Amino acid sequence: MNHAISSAIGEILEAQGTSLSAAEVIAKLKERFSDAELDEFYKALNFSSLEQAVQAIINDIKG
Repeated sequence: MNHAISSAIGEILEAQGTSLSAAEVIAKLKERFSDAELDEFYKALNFSSLEQAVQAIINDIKG
């Protein structure tokens, strides 16, 4: 599941641009994944919130 969510973040940024905020990306993720899946995602990556995990991935993609 983590790979699917990470891939979705990449797809969202590719389609909409890397200027999206973490909150905007999370809103799009919530259209595709359940809250339980998103909770599991950030906890598996050892972040304390979904926003932190998404922001870290955005930063990584931006370089």
